[in-house]
Amino acid sequence: MVTAKQFFPGAIDYSGRMSAGYNSGRALSPEAAAAWAGIVATVVRSGTNWRILDLGAGTGRFAELFARVFKVQVIGVEPSTAMLAATNGSAQPKRLAYVAGSAEAIPLRDRSCDLAWLSQVWHHIRDHQACARELRRIVSPGGRVLIRGSFGDKLDGFPTLFHYWPGTKEICRQLPTIQHTVAVFEANGFVFTEHRRVDQATAASLREFAERTKFRADTSLALISDSEFLEGQAAIEAAAAHEHVLAPVVETIELLVFKNLRSENVA
Repeated sequence: MVTAKQFFPGAIDYSGRMSAGYNSGRALSPEAAAAWAGIVATVVRSGTNWRILDLGAGTGRFAELFARVFKVQVIGVEPSTAMLAATNGSAQPKRLAYVAGSAEAIPLRDRSCDLAWLSQVWHHIRDHQACARELRRIVSPGGRVLIRGSFGDKLDGFPTLFHYWPGTKEICRQLPTIQHTVAVFEANGFVFTEHRRVDQATAASLREFAERTKFRADTSLALISDSEFLEGQAAIEAAAAHEHVLAPVVETIELLVFKNLRSENVA
């Protein structure tokens, strides 16, 4: 029988095991990093005075990528001090800064960013309306909000994860839907401009994927029972041991793009 905890914003404790294993369990593969940098590059004016907000930056995997690739100012906002402590401070680019703060009360001034990036964070936000209002305040007129993530009404993107841990699919069913997300942003002055499904090579092989999953640095893996996790981990490791032809584990991630309709004359 598949059992899992109920998901709700705040269900995941990022102060302990999750923050300790996040960099190992959720690091971007070179292929994934290149794919996402290429997508974001279409809306970034590299080498200018542009500023990117990485909201819910975690340990900085995307903030560091964007600061390095685009040579723009990047500000990572993250509520968990433990996640911030796990950022690679000694090697971070000069144009990157982190600050503690929540999505409902972002500690940045009005119209201070040209692009806001939210990666796998939307479902963790307690008050979506407050977050959207804050983003409209902070993102410059004509600027964009990019939401990368998983949604309760798109559940076909993680076949490997769902195969070995069926309970993770039930967790994902509880996540906010695309319809809900679009409605929230449209109600707060944004226009929905694009929905893209991005195939991401999360790991180069099943064995590499199994090395990542053992850290349980994923919301759905963290919320299933320990017994189901251990059973699935044993199964994937056994399958990986017999993987003679290495093949990447590909996952499909949703990307929603919104444009701030606020005009320069709006106070």
